[in-house]
Amino acid sequence: MSLGPLTQGTEWRDGLSSAGTGSLKPKLDCETHRRAFRERIATSRRLLDAAHGGSEGSGDVSRELRGLSILLLFAAYEHLLTSLCRTLLEFVAKSRATARRMKPGLRLFLAYEAFQSLAGSSKDKLWRRQGPKVVQALTESRARDINTSLFPHDGSFMKASQVGLFCELFDLGDPGPILKEVWPQLNTIVDLRNGIAHGRLTPDEVGRNYTHEEVLELINLWESRWIDFINWLEASCDDHSTFTVGR
Repeated sequence: MSLGPLTQGTEWRDGLSSAGTGSLKPKLDCETHRRAFRERIATSRRLLDAAHGGSEGSGDVSRELRGLSILLLFAAYEHLLTSLCRTLLEFVAKSRATARRMKPGLRLFLAYEAFQSLAGSSKDKLWRRQGPKVVQALTESRARDINTSLFPHDGSFMKASQVGLFCELFDLGDPGPILKEVWPQLNTIVDLRNGIAHGRLTPDEVGRNYTHEEVLELINLWESRWIDFINWLEASCDDHSTFTVGR
């Protein structure tokens, strides 16, 4: 498996260090996510290092450990995206904005429970009860009413389309140029994880398709690109007005 040269992917951050620091507006702080993600990636790296040097033969578990290292990359990514979603929603919930001023994606979060009730309603309730609740949620709710435990599952179980939906709802833009080499590999990593978790593949079967060097390069790449993603998200959220219309 050829991954190409590992680059730092920091070009988009040029000039950010010179930004003004005098504003007292609340800023999104993702340092806890950077630290937690790096700790999870370090586990994959330590697991791989523990297997390195063993001979391929009876009693050797290096292939299994390479497969498990890849599984842990998925776990680190899944935890990162779901925890970032909660942090963003908590950040938005501190805003004084009303639903009318919030961007469409955030209004969907506000109206989610009303939509759920509407889905199971009869046609007569659409006009008298549940329908008006949806309209009210989309127009009169306030940011503080957001359920910060929500996550917008798209049914793909964390494939690339899930990242795309996440960025679309929070109006962040295209994640592809930020994740770079990781972007086209997301679906493969998810498929391998699902194969191991559901018994279709064993860690040995996954690990035999990668050398130690290839998995280590993938781990380093995974860490670099997702940290770039965190930095990009953090820099994109100037303050609460990021999530309102008419900025």
